[in-house]
Amino acid sequence: MNLKRYTLFCLLSGSTLCCLAQQKNVPVPSDQKSVKLFFEKSYLQLDRSYYSTGEDIWFSAYLVNGKSSSLTATSNSLYVELLSPKSEILDRKMIRLDAGLGKGDFKLKDSIPSGWYAIRAYTNWMRNFGDDFVFQKRIHISNNIIENASYFTRNPGNKSDAANLKKSIAFFPEGGSLVEGLTSIVAFKTNDDAGNGIKATGSVISSKGDTVTTFQSTEAGMGIFAFAPKASEKYRVEGFYGKEKFSSEMPEILKKGLSLHVTTDSLNIRATISANESMFSELKDKSISLVIKHAGDLIYSGSIKLSKATSSVSVSKKGFPNGISIITLLDDANRPNCERLVYIQNENKVNLSIITGKNSYKPREKVVLQLKATDFLGQPAKTSFSLAAVDGLVPDDGNDIVSYFMLQSEVKGEIKNAAQYFDVKNPSRLKQLDLLLLTQGWRDYIWRKLADSAIKISYLPEPGITIKGLVREKLANKALPDMNITLFGSNFKGNKLYTTKTDQDGHYFLDGLNWNGNQAIKISSKDDKGKKGGWLQIDTLIKPLNLSPLKIIDAGIPNTLNAEIGKRMDYNRKYKFGDSISLNDIEIKANASKRLTLFNESLSTFGYPDQVFNITAADYSYKGLEHFLLTKANGAQTIDDLDSTGGEGVAFLSNGKKVRPRILINNREDLFERLDYYSLTMDQINQVTVRHLVNNEAKDVYVISLNLKDEALRGSNLDLLNINLNGYYTARTFYSPNYASPASQNKDLRTTIFWSPSIKTNEKGEATIIYFNGDNKADILIKADGITDKGIAVSAKATYKVQ
Repeated sequence: MNLKRYTLFCLLSGSTLCCLAQQKNVPVPSDQKSVKLFFEKSYLQLDRSYYSTGEDIWFSAYLVNGKSSSLTATSNSLYVELLSPKSEILDRKMIRLDAGLGKGDFKLKDSIPSGWYAIRAYTNWMRNFGDDFVFQKRIHISNNIIENASYFTRNPGNKSDAANLKKSIAFFPEGGSLVEGLTSIVAFKTNDDAGNGIKATGSVISSKGDTVTTFQSTEAGMGIFAFAPKASEKYRVEGFYGKEKFSSEMPEILKKGLSLHVTTDSLNIRATISANESMFSELKDKSISLVIKHAGDLIYSGSIKLSKATSSVSVSKKGFPNGISIITLLDDANRPNCERLVYIQNENKVNLSIITGKNSYKPREKVVLQLKATDFLGQPAKTSFSLAAVDGLVPDDGNDIVSYFMLQSEVKGEIKNAAQYFDVKNPSRLKQLDLLLLTQGWRDYIWRKLADSAIKISYLPEPGITIKGLVREKLANKALPDMNITLFGSNFKGNKLYTTKTDQDGHYFLDGLNWNGNQAIKISSKDDKGKKGGWLQIDTLIKPLNLSPLKIIDAGIPNTLNAEIGKRMDYNRKYKFGDSISLNDIEIKANASKRLTLFNESLSTFGYPDQVFNITAADYSYKGLEHFLLTKANGAQTIDDLDSTGGEGVAFLSNGKKVRPRILINNREDLFERLDYYSLTMDQINQVTVRHLVNNEAKDVYVISLNLKDEALRGSNLDLLNINLNGYYTARTFYSPNYASPASQNKDLRTTIFWSPSIKTNEKGEATIIYFNGDNKADILIKADGITDKGIAVSAKATYKVQ
């Protein structure tokens, strides 16, 4: 699709939007008009959170409207990245989203060390908002190959020394501030540097030495107490983290102000508004306002006349959207004085149930799961979901799609076991959630942050794969405007031919492309008279997202988990069971490998030496570059006649198959493997370097780097690109053995017993899942995450034993 045919309308209340495009050098359509801003959120369900090298990470992807949680098709490309503990990109997949759904996987190489890693997912459109809507999740990867078996005895439990971690306490007055003469609810939170809550006790002490009130936290390190500061009095806090003594200051106390106390029940929100003597004398008989917003949208506004120092307002929750809302108290000049987050739960819920049929099974026995989704009226709910059945040896991280969209994506920061706040079996969940919002949500509500900042639109949503580049004169560094660009891909899905024009700066832009895997593509440049012209160049498909790294916490790993998963992977490698890789498949030279960022891939040398040829007059007798490479370069072979891009050039062997090398010209990374360079005569070349590299999927990549003389660029074919580009990642199929028929006697020690990324309920709201257990005798945890066609996130769990 030509960008000029792709019009984006955005409107942001109170802000001016500067609409650019994907990168700074991409043209902005001249017919672009004022715009309606929208938001996207993504979520990945992973099969689990703890892995060993050699295993697979399986994931399903959901893209929803950031305000309603309905599946959306505003973007069709999702970038999913595996990050190292230092936030380096180890692997990236471009996932095709159809109607908001996608799937993928990562193969974990044996060369990466143990530690806490992260997976993040984002669309190009999300890049406009920093990390506000980027999905990020920590995972742990263990490596018992590099570190050998002594790792498990050398680092028992791999736990941090909690006694040495710095501890802190923070206070959060309800509404925002303490006010002299007014009783306020003060929430507090204690935690260490690793993000763990700490149980604490303490007292508020006046400057006279009197104990005003005492408090005690929950096990999670949170709690509340009532406090009424007196005029001209100062207070401090003294207490204990266990047996460790601490002291702290109370928040600043205002001499004049309002306080806001909020309670909720099943039908109403009740707000109690108080003014101290100084503020009441100023606001008496004036109108103040109460405003409620959800995801930045106004859902309630009302005003009262302040005729007495304390007044109450009751607001019906009927029709309010489900999720977190913010209540703001405005004075007579429309200035915010108090703010409070609340969670509103409506009755339009969906129940997703998993029925295992039996409480216990035998190893390798057939399992039949029945899933059913019904709405609050008991009617079938059409639902798309993913499901994992995992050995209970792996701890459940306590997160799911409901807690992510309703809580974690709204309130930033570490939230331990977020699913507990939405578990109907937890009778105290709403009180615990309110306490969380009083503390952690007091300052980090995402929509308040957006309202306080000007948003600059620099990236467009992608209806498919985007290709952009430049056309310039062959020798002079001068852009060529109004050149006709034609792109053809024989293996594209849908349209195979695309056209556009370069802008006044010589840039071209094509989007909406759709293909899977590595495919041959042809791009040409012509002027309006149909004459070939210019040096056609292509840029990288997308640049990495530059965000502050996700805080990696050394949370400690149970020693039994590390040791057991390590034993299983040793066995799987030996017998090559399922999708596991053997040590012979990848040569491990982790310390010797060097990384090279090339185009949209990060490559490693893994110790392969470069072949460097300095061209002299003695080489001019070769017929051309192709002849030279076939004669001099180790491993270079002729191209098969059936190659889709033609018979020119050379190839190298990778796992028994011929692969084309990529070509760099004078250190430029945007020309890939142009075939016309193979016809260059050697007197036009200064140096040839052949490099053997390995990508993140452990596949061989060959790169030929040419240092050319100026006259080489005067060739007639620079207006044509014959290249291979990586498209959408094609997800692999999870290996699920069928033990109904005779099977291998090798042990089945899989930790993930079953994984399905895309399941849909039928017209009755039901789905049936069938698989076979492995040989591990253990508790099996089943987790399902999904979204209904009405935009309601659902999650369910079930367990059974294998014995």
